[in-house]
Amino acid sequence: MRRHPIKIIVAVAASSVLAAQAAGPAISFNRDIRPILSDNCFVCHGADKSSRKAKLRLDIREVALEKEAFIPGKPDDSELIKRIFTTNEDDLMPPLDSHKTLTVAQKNLLKQWVAEGAKYEPHWSFIAPARPEVPKVNRSVISESAISKAVAPQPGRGAPNADSLITPPNPIDAFILAELQKRGVKPSPEADRRTLLRRLSLDLTGLPPTPGELAAFEKDKSSRAYEKQVDRLLASPHFGERMAVPWLDVVRFADTVGYHGDQNVNVFPYRDYVINSFNKNKPFDQFTIEQLAGDLLPNNTAEQRIATGFNRLNMVTREGGAQPQEYLAKYGADRVRTVGMAWLGLTVGCAECHDHKFDPFTTKDFYQLKAIFADVRQWGVYNDYKYTPNPDLKNWSNDHPFPPEEVVESAYLRRRVETLRSEMGRLADRTAEKRPSDVKAWSKSVRNALADSPDNWLVPQPIVAALTNVTIVTNRTKLTNIVVATENAAARTNIANRTTFKTNAAITTNFMAQADGSLLFSTRPDNNPISVKLNGGTIAALRLELLPHAKHGGGVFRGNRTAANIQFSASLQRAGEKKETKVAFYHADADHKEPRYANGFEIIGIKDTWKVSREHGKEKQTGVWLLDPPLQVKDGDTLTLQLKTNIIGSLRVSVSPVVPTARSWDNETPIALIDPRLLVTPAARNQAWLTSTAADAEAFAAYKKLHRELLECRGGKSPTVVTVAWKPDTTRVLPRGNWQSEDGEIVQPLPPHFLPQPKVSGAKGLTRLEFAKWLVSPENPLTARTVVNRFWKQFFGSGLSNPVDDLGLQGESPSHPELLDWLAVEFMQPGVNVPSASRRVGWDVQHIVRLIVTSSTYKQSSKLRPELRDIDPNNRLLTSQNPRRLEAEFVRDNALKIAALLNPEIGGPSAHPYQPGGYYVNLQFPDRDYHASKDERQYRRGVYAHWQRTFLQPMLANFDAPSREECAAIRTASNTPQQALTLLNDPTFVEAARVLAQKVLQSPAKSDEARLNLAYERSLGRSAKPSELASLKKFLVAQRNHLRSEPDEPVKIQKVGIAPTAEMDAVELGAWTSVCRVILNLHEVITIY
Repeated sequence: MRRHPIKIIVAVAASSVLAAQAAGPAISFNRDIRPILSDNCFVCHGADKSSRKAKLRLDIREVALEKEAFIPGKPDDSELIKRIFTTNEDDLMPPLDSHKTLTVAQKNLLKQWVAEGAKYEPHWSFIAPARPEVPKVNRSVISESAISKAVAPQPGRGAPNADSLITPPNPIDAFILAELQKRGVKPSPEADRRTLLRRLSLDLTGLPPTPGELAAFEKDKSSRAYEKQVDRLLASPHFGERMAVPWLDVVRFADTVGYHGDQNVNVFPYRDYVINSFNKNKPFDQFTIEQLAGDLLPNNTAEQRIATGFNRLNMVTREGGAQPQEYLAKYGADRVRTVGMAWLGLTVGCAECHDHKFDPFTTKDFYQLKAIFADVRQWGVYNDYKYTPNPDLKNWSNDHPFPPEEVVESAYLRRRVETLRSEMGRLADRTAEKRPSDVKAWSKSVRNALADSPDNWLVPQPIVAALTNVTIVTNRTKLTNIVVATENAAARTNIANRTTFKTNAAITTNFMAQADGSLLFSTRPDNNPISVKLNGGTIAALRLELLPHAKHGGGVFRGNRTAANIQFSASLQRAGEKKETKVAFYHADADHKEPRYANGFEIIGIKDTWKVSREHGKEKQTGVWLLDPPLQVKDGDTLTLQLKTNIIGSLRVSVSPVVPTARSWDNETPIALIDPRLLVTPAARNQAWLTSTAADAEAFAAYKKLHRELLECRGGKSPTVVTVAWKPDTTRVLPRGNWQSEDGEIVQPLPPHFLPQPKVSGAKGLTRLEFAKWLVSPENPLTARTVVNRFWKQFFGSGLSNPVDDLGLQGESPSHPELLDWLAVEFMQPGVNVPSASRRVGWDVQHIVRLIVTSSTYKQSSKLRPELRDIDPNNRLLTSQNPRRLEAEFVRDNALKIAALLNPEIGGPSAHPYQPGGYYVNLQFPDRDYHASKDERQYRRGVYAHWQRTFLQPMLANFDAPSREECAAIRTASNTPQQALTLLNDPTFVEAARVLAQKVLQSPAKSDEARLNLAYERSLGRSAKPSELASLKKFLVAQRNHLRSEPDEPVKIQKVGIAPTAEMDAVELGAWTSVCRVILNLHEVITIY
């Protein structure tokens, strides 16, 4: 259960008293009385029977009246009123040891409430919202721009006076202004255009406007200039990225599993689903149903199954020794807390061990919600241990999957595959154009070499060494001309020492050479090395084939062995030389492989290890390795393989002078066979020449890098965790959350008892699909309020009801309850026409967002109004806009966009921003090294940053991003030295400052003042003030002087980050980089005004 700081409780209670006083004599139980009772009384006299004292409940009127705590109309006779006013410490309520104290105003308010009849009201959030009438307000409180669009109730009666009532064009303004009018307060004027567009752009996309966009907006004098900007930004693909971040917090999306080793899990397609859903304006009810139960929808699609990754976002473990039942209990409780927060806006988790102390949740309610997800296929421990066998994870280890998974298409990966293939082709073409004669000669030699090869592979002659230490058991006295390999006459030897034995004749040998060039093993293959004699030419690829043989029961494995790993090493010995050279490989592939890994070595093992298939033990299996670099050999050179395995029955070794083109290097098509059309087109020939000869070492290295990146794309597909239903587990109430208990009541999947109940077909309760539909039904009073309240916070800094993660009894009564209800109903059943709205359907997210950002309330200036400080210290009346600091991801995005470094690609796997070396030193099972992205992916948006739950990226952590180990509907907004130091020293911001400095120096602006103004325009959307110019000019001069005296420092600055440094004066660039670091460190840069 979350506990509020004392100062927040006092502020909430005080605001309730002020609200009651301002509203006149009528007292509202929900707004004025319930917060006082909830904060001070319900702990001992509320819903939780385990902590209830004197058998008194104050949360239920009938019980309170029965105990005469309240006697309506008679406050002096009411026991509660007596107790709160008494001076006797033994009778005083709240008692002294509770450390709670009522103010005089609160005591008087309670007394007045009892005098008026002590009327109760159901908690506001548990009552279905109804659309209230939109109020009319005086013309005097509406801005001039809004008046022209307002609707007057009595048109045609002459010029209206300032006190005439009109309806503001945006209903949001009507509700806000009506409250201001009651208090005699006017709203703030509209913000200037530059501030307004910067606010709108950051709020809708998380990115600042460019100087060009600001200038265009200022020049647009049309009546719909602002609305056109709203339309543009809502249509931006970056809108989905901005909206996704708070949702990903709520559903605790991360790239790792959290517990123990915190291993990686495949889940990025779910993030893409969320982003695409906001961009497509998917109705929120559909968005809900697909995530909770997409797998149960008839004829469900891949997109809907990806959405069910939501059910798999909880932390899981594969720790040895972990108890499966304990962790299954944890997983189920986590889902209940998350669903309760995401859709109900309540602290459901408080009821896991006992009845909720404030809200009407019972422990049974908690476990009924847990039962809804009892059909999700999952494992308590994600490993195949003897004490917890796991059929989904046979033979897997620490770095393997968390099933069930599904391989799905990724638009980002498909785009990247085509981009990389094009880059590889252009690289090979450029390199080949420099050496046309070499390419031509190579093509001819390859054709000649492969002319007589039926499958484009060459099978070199195996070398069968003379036998040593051979044991012969015989009853004959003379042995001559012993045949070791009957199929190969060359493999004969004479036995030098003849001895008499007394047993039957037999011979123990290692392998026999076959007519097709293969080797048939009769004992362990690792007893002797395998050598083949090479012909002169190029070796670019090595092929190993496991062949079925009758001697081994028609299979490829020797005897009944089925171990699936073959380790080997390769070396080359030049003819006439004793020294051997180790052969290295840079890629491997196989016809039977585990497709989840991108790196070729991992596809079939761990470098030089072939993970062969047990399931295809009766079929030929082929593995191919590409040499790094390709080798030029002469006649008589020897290639030797040292096998480290005991399973092989029959093996054939082949080599090839050529490797396939990049188009076949994906994760679907094995490269075991060389494409005969390889050299037909110039493009294919050029790539084959480069990879088969490595004639240009630099180009070959660049090609290999692109090749690795191509493999990471997995042919445009990726596995992702999904929900698969199985027979539901039995769900019991766990007394005090004890997972070992089997005594609790068996419960059926149902919503909390105090909320409107859906129709249940049968005795087994609701399915996940039925529950998801109930969540977004009009009967559920919470979901629409919860969601629009979070939207409101996103655009104003705080919800209409605070905090947004608790709409229960401990939460704040809404500052504008009618507005919250109106928005909730409008969300479910749109009734307002908004210009440029493309449609009006239920649960329309963009409709609500458009209403908010087009309101005059949103467009107000954020300048402080000292005269309102005492009246409304927290700006709950919204007399002005609230300044808000950017969230962590957007702090980084903002700097990258200002420096024009931002990579705008949408979707795809997580990127790896810079982070301190050694940060993962204690991250184990398995040990991991963090490798920051070294290409354009370094500049991807923060929403795509790799999210390591237990070691969250430091920049994100410093700016209050949650670890997402738990559902988080609120991010704190701390102010710490680490934040300033991050902006000053994090490589991302140093690099952004350097690149911004380069752009400033390369611009037409020549004077220091013009350049400073340009830097301010890009960073803040405005020119620098005179005082700012004066300070920065002095700083710039000081930096020039300093860097001239320290010539090494400019060089160090240039080395930060991977962005190239422009050719310019190092001192000047260093000085301007320092200036830009100061500008990017300004509070204004990371704040929405």
